[in-house]
Amino acid sequence: MLFNSIDYFYFFITCYITYWISPSRFRKYILILFSLIFYGYWSGSFLIHFVLFIVITHLCVIGILKTKKKIFLIFGVLINLINLCFFKYILTYLKYLMSEGELTIPFFQSLSEFVLPLAISFYTFQMIAYLVDAWRGKFTESPFLNFLLFILFFPQLIAGPIMRHDDFYDQIDHAKLSLDYVQRGILHILSGLIKKVLIADQLAKLINPVYANPSEYDGISIILSTFAFSFQVYGDFSGYTDLARGSAFLLGYEIPENFRSPFLSVSFAELWGRWHYTLSTWIRDYLYIPLGGNRVSEVRYNINTVIVMSLSGLWHGNTYTFFLWGFFHGIFLTIERSFFGKPNRSSMTLLKKIFAVIWVFTIFSFLATFFRIDTLEKIVSFWTSSINLQGKIIYKPDFWGLIIGSYAIQMIEYKNYFQDKLKPYIQWLIPIFAILMYYALVKIEAATETFIYFQF
Repeated sequence: MLFNSIDYFYFFITCYITYWISPSRFRKYILILFSLIFYGYWSGSFLIHFVLFIVITHLCVIGILKTKKKIFLIFGVLINLINLCFFKYILTYLKYLMSEGELTIPFFQSLSEFVLPLAISFYTFQMIAYLVDAWRGKFTESPFLNFLLFILFFPQLIAGPIMRHDDFYDQIDHAKLSLDYVQRGILHILSGLIKKVLIADQLAKLINPVYANPSEYDGISIILSTFAFSFQVYGDFSGYTDLARGSAFLLGYEIPENFRSPFLSVSFAELWGRWHYTLSTWIRDYLYIPLGGNRVSEVRYNINTVIVMSLSGLWHGNTYTFFLWGFFHGIFLTIERSFFGKPNRSSMTLLKKIFAVIWVFTIFSFLATFFRIDTLEKIVSFWTSSINLQGKIIYKPDFWGLIIGSYAIQMIEYKNYFQDKLKPYIQWLIPIFAILMYYALVKIEAATETFIYFQF
């Protein structure tokens, strides 16, 4: 059920009305029920599979809290990682071998049409974090229904943000309908629709044909499409997060933000503090720090950085190009730290900031070809086309308008004081933006695009 679909609109309206007209003691159960419906709408069988792993994980958490035995932590983490690796990597590889005729396994032959369980990467990381936090003694109780809602909460279920228990638990049973949350919810939903439908989906229409047939386009279009893809992913995923946060606000919950104007970063370290923020902090707290963090030697620090970024790439996808995408980001992070240290934005001149932003964004965009294209052969073919002197072009006024619009949104997000200055006029701005958004959506003739991160 896509957030930008009419199905979700009717689903959410039904949930919203049922939720708020019900006595407060029933609201937790209503959210659980609608979250089950939300996931089950995609697949009933995988819903059963999902709930089974929630139950197993919770039993391991109870074992940790009651016995303090590490075996429950090890088993809980392993069972979740095995689940993730089986569906995302092993089954995918077996399906590939069977499709190539190199392998025949009767049992797996019947699984050849299976797809990746929706949100498996996100809910796996969320449950592993919960297990580790239980072991670290960050909480002493774990009511099952609270845990069930925490994992199933439908606004963030499919593509994050990756929540921690302390982001959510204190809000359970205390959600209230307030004017501030309603206004913030509507603004986030409008922002998400603008990013997703008016920017990301429109860029997709322009650059999808380029990636499908790069030889038909001139070299400038090839290069520009790499930059445009970065904006597409940003609009798509950041737009999803805004829609998720907006839905949560309307239900009386605040969930973490996930993007903080990433393409205004002056360093790669800053970029990863602004891009998919909840994944970056998860990697830091549950992978990087256990490996030694910054308390190890320079060489070990750099190796750890490359390792965790490479694993981050594999988390995103099951092809070797995703691994290379993460690996090269790790390399650039280590080079930056080794030769330039941690850039101090406040001490940089405006000109240096501009050059730094351009440098970081350019490298990010070029590396994004490993994110977008699934084989080195296709990547070489794509970049070979960049020397084309003739061909179709994409750099028309609508293309530049979308690029400028994407950067304008990030400037507004980066300058937080804009929100404070506009707040007194919010009651007028919401209906104006809503009407403009409605007419923009009516004018667009395009099929509903799925969210890129739904595949992870």
